[in-house]
Amino acid sequence: MKLHRNYTFSNNRQIWRIVPGGERQLVIEERDPATREVFFSCIEMNTGKVLLDSLQFDEKFWIGIEDVYKGVIFFHKYNKPDMPWHSDIIAYDINKKVQLWHSDEYIFSLVYDDNLYCYQNKYEGRSYYKLNYKTGELTTDLGENSNVIAGLKELRDTEIYNGYKFPEALSTSNLEITELFDEMKSDEVITGKIDYLKVNDLLLTSYHTVLNKYKLQNCFKALDIRLKKIIFKEILNKEISNFIPDSFFLINDLIFLLIEKEKLFVFLITD
Repeated sequence: MKLHRNYTFSNNRQIWRIVPGGERQLVIEERDPATREVFFSCIEMNTGKVLLDSLQFDEKFWIGIEDVYKGVIFFHKYNKPDMPWHSDIIAYDINKKVQLWHSDEYIFSLVYDDNLYCYQNKYEGRSYYKLNYKTGELTTDLGENSNVIAGLKELRDTEIYNGYKFPEALSTSNLEITELFDEMKSDEVITGKIDYLKVNDLLLTSYHTVLNKYKLQNCFKALDIRLKKIIFKEILNKEISNFIPDSFFLINDLIFLLIEKEKLFVFLITD
């Protein structure tokens, strides 16, 4: 098996989140802690073509992504800065590059089957509503029944992450993978957990090595299991003080590597 570099995405800012958008799109949230600004971009998953570049709002920092659905990004604000509670719903069309609607009445819950589900906090409990996802128009008052929302969340998560694969921590009880990893680690001094994904005859791993008393290095390696040969290796994070989690994932036949928290390298797996 082989890995071919497909494209690189970077605006030299910290990549905070990567959100699947359906229709082979990825929305990328970048934050600059120094200037306290957040930027949102969208790329075509297969090619890296930029569909939306460095979108900002009047609120430069205290805003985030709720979900992406059929080319529309749904954003939230925060009830108070530095606090986790969300407020408002802002709908933004990626292709038209326009804000579709904004509501300060509701709080986002999920979007599914062309409906946006949201709620209002009451003195006791919550009241749920269904809106038109394109216009924000109220279509149904769902009352206080949260069971409907819980069931739809499972369906929506299945829909969003179809084709996604995320690494898991290697356990010593997994003798097959442990033996394969031992063959590829050479004389490195490894610390912490080892993350891996096995895709047919390909073993993908991410782990940390000790540079010195104070510094670590985050490494990625791909091993052709059939040939027992390392076909690709990359240093994901150099001279770091803490462990870096979630440094790679897979979507169908594409591998996404996060480099130094600022660059997204995308590779295509081929036979």
